[in-house]
Formats: sequence, structure tokens, C-alpha cells
Amino acid sequence: MVRKILFATIVALVGFVPASARFNGAKKDAPKAHVGIRAGIGASEYSNLDRPLGLATGVGGLHVDFKVAKLPFYIETGAYYMDMGTRLREGSYWYRRYNDRSYYRDGHYYSSGSDRWDDVPRYTVHNHSVLVPLALSYHIYLNDHIVLQPFSGVYGSYGFTSKDMDFGLRDGLAVSFDHFNISLGVNVGLIDQKQQTDKVWIEDAQHTSLFFALGFNF
Repeated sequence: MVRKILFATIVALVGFVPASARFNGAKKDAPKAHVGIRAGIGASEYSNLDRPLGLATGVGGLHVDFKVAKLPFYIETGAYYMDMGTRLREGSYWYRRYNDRSYYRDGHYYSSGSDRWDDVPRYTVHNHSVLVPLALSYHIYLNDHIVLQPFSGVYGSYGFTSKDMDFGLRDGLAVSFDHFNISLGVNVGLIDQKQQTDKVWIEDAQHTSLFFALGFNF
């Protein structure tokens, strides 16, 4: 589902540039850079897991962008905290060879298709991470106060819990009202993640997440 949202977002971003040309002619004095803070919420999960539950997480950090062309194209970066984990049912796992998740109780395995699967306890897999994006954004000045900022790019992250690096795609849309900012978007990981505890075994799964943040540019 998140990957379909990513595709739709990219198509929308491509359409933004020609459609917005008439707004930018009067904004030749666009700021050369912005520095600000962002804080909000997100939802994180791993793809390839059968019926993942998703994990609610806080999101926050530093935002920086620099104008790189005559037209209002900006390179965006920064550093953000996010729990890039997920929630699963206790004892569940993903394993490529068997393509199965099961829960062991009282000498019996309960597969993901059984009637009792919904009764299996939930288990949270944390992966507290620092995420660094690198994206290209295009600023559409609707007037002197409101700016639309579609962005598309990549991200790199390091999970302090999993001790693993991740790399993926990042797309979204921000809206600025003078110094205030609202942003939403998606992260889609491209590197297989592995985590194993006494209750959960995750293998060959990629991180996906949605985020929504409020911000202030200094």
C-alpha cells in the first residue's frame, strides 16, 4: 500500500512543475536557504510481513534546504529521529524459504490463516534510528505567504537498535505559511532488514513508513 502511495506521489510531483510555472514569475527574490525544526508523528512497518500491524512513532529533527537554480529548486537535507520498527504478533517471523508466519503454544503451531491467529499477543520491535534525507524540492509560490513544496529524493538511516544501515526513497509535500511549515510524506526502504529476539525473527523485509510533521523556519 505504501509503495502505491509512493508511485502516486511521484506522478503528482512531476505534474506540479509545469502546472506551477505561472505562480513563480513574480517571486524572483526567493530565499536562498531555510533552516528550521520539525516535529510530528509517523507510522512504521516492514514490508513482506504477513498482516503487519504497524508502529506509531514520534518524528523530529532539523531541516535545512538550499536554492540551487534560477527557478525555485531546492536541495533538502537534515537529521531526524524516528523509530523505524514495527509491531507483530508474538512469536511470528518471516522466512523466505517457507513464506510462513506461525505462533507456537502448548505444543501446537498456529499459522497466520487460522481462526486463532487474531488472539496471538502483539509484540513491538523497536528500531530507534537517525534518518538523513537528501531530496530535491520545487517551491510553488501561491502568494507572498503560502508556498507549496513537493519533494522527492532518497534517505539514509542508521538503526541504533538493529545496528544496521538502511537506504531508500523519500517523497512528499510540504506547505509553508510564512515561517510555519506542515509536511507529510513516505519513506520506502530498499535494503533488507534483519532483527531477531527471543520472540520475533524478521528477515528479508524492507522498512516503509508515513510521516506528518509541523515545523518552524527561522
